[in-house]
Amino acid sequence: MITEKIAFVFPGQGSQYIGMGHDLFKKYAVVRHTFEQVSDISNKDITKVCFDNSNGATQNLLNKPEFTSLCTFAHSVSIARVIEEEFNMPLYEIAYAVTGHSMGQYSALYCAGSLSFEDAVGLLSARSTYMSMTKNGDGGMACIVGLDKSDVEMCLMAATGHGYAAISNHNALDQFTISGQNRALEAVIARAKEKGARIAKRLNVSVPAHCVLMENARVLLSNRLEKVNVRPPKTNWFSNHSGNVMSNPMDVKDALADQMTHGVRWLEIMGKFPEYNISSVYELGPGKTLTGLINRANLNATAYQTDKLKNVEYMLSQLEKVISR
Repeated sequence: MITEKIAFVFPGQGSQYIGMGHDLFKKYAVVRHTFEQVSDISNKDITKVCFDNSNGATQNLLNKPEFTSLCTFAHSVSIARVIEEEFNMPLYEIAYAVTGHSMGQYSALYCAGSLSFEDAVGLLSARSTYMSMTKNGDGGMACIVGLDKSDVEMCLMAATGHGYAAISNHNALDQFTISGQNRALEAVIARAKEKGARIAKRLNVSVPAHCVLMENARVLLSNRLEKVNVRPPKTNWFSNHSGNVMSNPMDVKDALADQMTHGVRWLEIMGKFPEYNISSVYELGPGKTLTGLINRANLNATAYQTDKLKNVEYMLSQLEKVISR
């Protein structure tokens, strides 16, 4: 029995860094097994890419979508498996809700019992390949913090004559991600700085995700999803595409495909937490981006990062208080 409504959230691309999960890898056999599984299924040595800090080439590899997504998935899922092993129950029995940011949706769906491990890894590999194949004019992503939506929309006008740029993620009232072509992004960033944005900078992402430049990738992923067995999530799963809880497998497939060309409605998803009486949120995976967004949103829910071994151990001690075994 769980005496508290808990949500687990999973980060997406942009949170990765060399060495992520290494302390967990050294302590837990289940973490090592998870990294090995992802490497075997994908035919990519993600352990080396995550942990080898001997040269800058490794960092460049980690920032490529095909490695970023797999390494982030391995880190996130390995933490979920530590929890499952500690309490001898699947994560979806502990979680009142799960969700992820962008590719974190696949981590969430695996942990919700909707996708098999093999299908989640295969879809992430295919998704990354499709994104990299897209002729996007060497595009990318940028973040703007400290302006409201109308101001950001005005800044986007600076892209005229330089290429395409659009809002791709709405993460907080004054925090946005924009996607587009490089010259257009630089023009928008410059205009945002002129308007007084606290932050206006490029993100560590090499493709313009969640915008119309990903249309070819959307079609390819949709075709791939037709062949995948998606089951109803066994706990509440919030869709990035709609911002709502979604359970029908066909709807889940459509949402994953449409996510390629549509933004992440993270602000709306966070806004649902009070409606579901969620009081604790644990971010499983690298970094603390989602933790910060949730804690700053005044949702009557406290978020905790699990990036390091000490954070995971603290989380386990907190879960021990609310899980009856």
